Amino acid sequence: MISSNSAFGGSGSDQIDPFDPNDRNIWRKAEYLGRYLFAADFLGQYQPKIVADISCGMGYGSVELSKITKAVIAVDGSQELLEKALMSCKSPTVKFIKKNLDSEDLVQEIAESSVDAVVSFETIEHLVDPSNAVSQFFRILRPGGFFLCSVPNALYESGNSAGLPRNMSHKQWFSFESLKNLVQSHGMQVIYRLGQSRSKALFRREQQLCHAKRISEKLSDEPMMHTVGMIRWLSYVVAYPTVEDVDGSYSIIIVARKNED
Repeated sequence: MISSNSAFGGSGSDQIDPFDPNDRNIWRKAEYLGRYLFAADFLGQYQPKIVADISCGMGYGSVELSKITKAVIAVDGSQELLEKALMSCKSPTVKFIKKNLDSEDLVQEIAESSVDAVVSFETIEHLVDPSNAVSQFFRILRPGGFFLCSVPNALYESGNSAGLPRNMSHKQWFSFESLKNLVQSHGMQVIYRLGQSRSKALFRREQQLCHAKRISEKLSDEPMMHTVGMIRWLSYVVAYPTVEDVDGSYSIIIVARKNED
């Protein structure tokens, strides 16, 4: 799998720890955590036994998922990130695996039809061949299992003078239609499309007010906003994925289900 930390020469900006007080971008931290809070809430009602967290990064999402399942298989392509995840993750039910999705096969480590859900946020846009990755997700999912995925919305991506993604770690641009077509071509049906438009709107409004000198400080300037409790509060209240105004969200989030037959 392409590391979410340094994919193909990226600067590392795609990987964060929502609970790191030194990272001042509370809106992005809330969005990243918000996706995992939703995943845990959604999947929890189905009492999954095994969940795969693909591109687990520093492992904070794997910890959230471990609260609603008996086992989490957390996968990332960066040894450095996996070591950090091992240090911060205290759950004995999380197993970490190093795997590069662009050159290695998940099925070597995870048996076919063995997991109840695959969660892969902000991952496949980093891959040269995302179709191969989605095919692997399909193979390890049991029939009826869920696939939760997010990608940046092409509407908000920018290109360089050659028309390539300005974010050097991104190898693909996705619209909802292209993502849906990719997922459904691999035997999974998209059942929900969600977004995080509220946090994006608040971030933009804060930026506008700062530039207009209507406010002198941002929320991120206040240390108390970076406590664990406050980040979780923000993630639930303003960055929790919903089906409302999905086109206003930077990220496209889908819930898909593997066909039973």
